[in-house]
Amino acid sequence: MEPSLFRFIWKYSKRQQIIILLVTVLSFPILYYSLELPKLIVNQALQGTDWPQPLPFIGLELQQVPYLLVLCFAFLALVIINNGIKFWLNTAKNLLGERMLRRLRYDLYLRVLRFRLPRFRQVSQGEIIPMITSEVEPLGNYIGDAIALPAFQGGTLCVYLYFIFAQDVLLGAAAIALYPVQMWIIPKLQAKVNKLARERVINVRRMADRIGETISGIREIHANDAAMWHLADLSERLYTNFDIRYRGFQLRFLIKFLNNFINQLTPFFFYSIGGYLVIKGELSFGALVAVLAAYKDLAGPWKELLDFYQARADVEIKYQTVVENFDVPDVKPVELVVGDATPGDRLSGDIELKGVSYAAGGPPLTDVAFSIPKGTLAAVVGDDTDGRSELLELMAGLAVPAAGHVRIGGRDLATLPEAVLGRSIGYVGPNPYVFTETIRGNLTYGLRHRPILPEGWPTTPLDARKKIEAENTGNTPMPIGVAWEDLAEAGLSSPAEIDDRCLQLMAMVGLADDIFRLGLSARIDPSAPDAPVAELIAARKRATERIAADPQAADLVELWDAGRLNNSATLAENVLFALPSDPSIRMGQLPRDPLVVKFLEESGLLDEFLAMGIEIARTMVELFAQLSGEGSLLAEYSFITPDELPAYDRLLKRIDKQGLTRIPKSERADLIGLAFELVPARHRLDILDESRIRRIIEARPRFRKLIGDEGNGRFVPFDPELLIAPLSVEDNVLFGKSRVDRRGSRERVDRIIRGVIEEMGLQHRIQRAGLDFNVGVAGSRLSPGQRQRIALVRALMKRPAIAILDGVGALSQDPGMLSAVRAELADSTLVVGQETIEAAREFDRVIVLRSGRVAMVGTFDEVSAAGLGT
Repeated sequence: MEPSLFRFIWKYSKRQQIIILLVTVLSFPILYYSLELPKLIVNQALQGTDWPQPLPFIGLELQQVPYLLVLCFAFLALVIINNGIKFWLNTAKNLLGERMLRRLRYDLYLRVLRFRLPRFRQVSQGEIIPMITSEVEPLGNYIGDAIALPAFQGGTLCVYLYFIFAQDVLLGAAAIALYPVQMWIIPKLQAKVNKLARERVINVRRMADRIGETISGIREIHANDAAMWHLADLSERLYTNFDIRYRGFQLRFLIKFLNNFINQLTPFFFYSIGGYLVIKGELSFGALVAVLAAYKDLAGPWKELLDFYQARADVEIKYQTVVENFDVPDVKPVELVVGDATPGDRLSGDIELKGVSYAAGGPPLTDVAFSIPKGTLAAVVGDDTDGRSELLELMAGLAVPAAGHVRIGGRDLATLPEAVLGRSIGYVGPNPYVFTETIRGNLTYGLRHRPILPEGWPTTPLDARKKIEAENTGNTPMPIGVAWEDLAEAGLSSPAEIDDRCLQLMAMVGLADDIFRLGLSARIDPSAPDAPVAELIAARKRATERIAADPQAADLVELWDAGRLNNSATLAENVLFALPSDPSIRMGQLPRDPLVVKFLEESGLLDEFLAMGIEIARTMVELFAQLSGEGSLLAEYSFITPDELPAYDRLLKRIDKQGLTRIPKSERADLIGLAFELVPARHRLDILDESRIRRIIEARPRFRKLIGDEGNGRFVPFDPELLIAPLSVEDNVLFGKSRVDRRGSRERVDRIIRGVIEEMGLQHRIQRAGLDFNVGVAGSRLSPGQRQRIALVRALMKRPAIAILDGVGALSQDPGMLSAVRAELADSTLVVGQETIEAAREFDRVIVLRSGRVAMVGTFDEVSAAGLGT
């Protein structure tokens, strides 16, 4: 990286800075004459005699009024031109700043990708993320101004001073008399501010790191009752930050005070000296007015220059702290990270390690030497203290040895680009990372090397603009919105085969049932081209027949029936007989929807549901106000929480005292929301009589008509002939609710639905829907075992020539899976990290590590005979 911010700016924006500088210089004559014209207007047009008089620079003689109008319009033209130049300069500077900020962030992110693995043991994401995002943000504003602002404001200042000196030397001397004082004292104070700013940046970064550590270790914090220690630690850091900021703004306000005082002291000289000269007739009144106007404008450029100096010092500190953390010596050459491989360039051959030593914070490896013939099934045996994981990372090209070399097919891995390593080697570590996207996206992640650009790309003006901007800022022009999957690498000929391949491999690693269950919980868009709408409707009819034919099953389900109340559903679902198209909307939120309110008013149910809400609130407060928040009974009434009870208690007392008319609409909606979330069979509050049930059922057609006329797709009605988009696949097939008052009903109904889906041969379609399941942040919605198996499939998808699997528990626990993986990679070299010798029984070659050294290489029988298995 460039060691100084100015060198970074000049290297990447020299041409643009020179253009801005030239336009700035061209603006100075216009500025000068915009100062000169008011003087001419006062002295010549207003106080002149002997008309007509010739116009300056033109010579055309005019009477007084035309003369005045010409000068005024000339002044207006200069003002417009001057402001137009300022508009162009400001736009150009900010555009340049944003482009340079984009370039800097891209370069920093690329630096992160170039870090060696040991670097990530020295720096945390809590430090890296703020530096790339928030800490460099002020640099964008500064970069555009780095040359243009001092040139423009400094030049403007010189023009004003020249104009003042041209009127009178004494006035000019008075204008600059106090500048030396400012130029001496301000930098001294600013240096102290800069020092504090650096301390603040470092402290905030450490604080962010501590907060990130808290989030990562939250289980340990709660398990060890260490919350107060962490709070005290943060309190100490917050005090340090407070103290730094307090001293900083004291100094900044002192600087501001001195600047304001000095700027306001100078007019004293103007009024006294200038007034004396006007009285003595040595200075015209127009010249004094022009000088005063010029000095009024003079304060602006001088203040801008001082502010710029303060900003420069601050951003220089930020840039230096960023450089210190990113400009580390041992980074991968950029061509190894972003360089592409020639078609067909893949690793093949024996794995050979000779004299390998490596130490990067973990167990050190010393003088490791062995070879693994091509196509061998090999085990590297050792525990976490023996350096097994470090050795496998070296063999995968993820780390570079401090001494010796790792070769595959005679090619040194340290010299190969990732485009070769990543396409030839499939690596799965003991704690694989799963990205925050769908299961399909994670499985095909290993195929995303380069975009598959459509013919004639860029094909739209927006694509062309994005490409130009990327090239202007040193970013990659490769678009993200196109296909990236290298189908040939996966042995596929069309995108339609990707899902089948994913499901085949998931079944092989034991995830077939998992993806089926996720598919049942998925939601399907009926408008999607390949949505199995007809098949699911047919499955629904078969499931309905199956349930009706089985008396025991029929007693476990309440199907949606337009003429009956569903006691296992909420009252919102019952009265609307529809669902919001947005599944994230809770039933209790619906009374705030204008369409729902209109429906309740027109059907005469608004006061009815409000009364039910008040009844529910009173019952809840009476029953549970004295219970702790941990009461299991209260947990059954999930539509009201312990924290909400006091608020409802106060609301009920206000209703009793003031009546309903003075209760705000928002609180009335909350009460109706309680009624909307009531499930009669679960909560059993006995607030529904026959009259209310009849009115609820009779109101359903009105809402169906209303959403047809005014709904704009916000609600989806229940219809046995339609696929209900907000419902999961399983609930669509059931088209009802499992009875909440029957123990185990959900599990028994699930079996019926699964049986129907399997009979109709829809498992594959359901599993494909499961591929769209979003795994959550870093795979948080998956179990550790599922994450590891998904990472295994990800590696298998690209059919690697060498597969390196470290600590994949499923392979040790299920010998059949190891055989299946071996069969899948029949022509590949497969290296598996194992903790015990016994787990390596089925392997062709066993490498035993002890304390970072190779203890033995041989067959399982040879290693066992040597007594290394004990």
